[in-house]
Amino acid sequence: MRASVPAHFHTLEPFLDLFKTGVPILMYHKIGPRPVNVRLKGLYVPLERFVRQLEELHQAGFTSCLPAQANVKARSNAASNRRVVLSFDDGFRNVFQNALEPLAQKQFRAIQFLVSNCIGKLNEWDLRDGEVPEPLMDTAQVREWLRAGHRIGSHSLTHPRLTRLSLRDAQEEILASKKKLEDTFGVPVEDFCYPYGDWNQEVRDLVMEAGYRTACTTDYGVNLPATSPLELRRITVRHPTRSLKALKARLIG
Repeated sequence: MRASVPAHFHTLEPFLDLFKTGVPILMYHKIGPRPVNVRLKGLYVPLERFVRQLEELHQAGFTSCLPAQANVKARSNAASNRRVVLSFDDGFRNVFQNALEPLAQKQFRAIQFLVSNCIGKLNEWDLRDGEVPEPLMDTAQVREWLRAGHRIGSHSLTHPRLTRLSLRDAQEEILASKKKLEDTFGVPVEDFCYPYGDWNQEVRDLVMEAGYRTACTTDYGVNLPATSPLELRRITVRHPTRSLKALKARLIG
């Protein structure tokens, strides 16, 4: 089945059979128009595309759930038990500005994985790689996100590749980010997301020891009852970008 399904999500139809076999976690980054000179263009999902995706999920009978429910077996195979986790990485301000209203209209709840030392700042980890600057949600905006019924999780203190750090430094990124978010916002932070999807057994064990219930990877697939809660799979949402191959296919089709 994997070979017949696109690598990235942008519309529901080709994924529907896959999503019936387990619980998908969709991984978003940015919602809205992309600036010029962006390197990773596909990570900007236009608002109209995002609205359409929510409408497709809603019409197909999907309801949103938390990461901790992604590997919990449904009570039946009824279409009404179709579940999806909507996750946003990094805490970009354009998600706060553009996603709140569409999520509310379809009564979907989402989780935002925050880089705790960068709240109210810029995507500093991206800037080192030549990406354009994007503002991140500030403290007031995160509080409003929470008041709207959504959830926050940790994406570390500074967004490093955790397997390249010493275990002591990795532990600081994992544990201190949890404490900082909980102290700042007064809510339990039970969900972690590995920056860059970079993890190994030692990093996973540090996440468990820090008291998180779940951790999201970038490993492709849906989640089953046998899926480890600290190794949850996700499917990246990307806006389809134009290429010669895509253009040719569009013209032929």
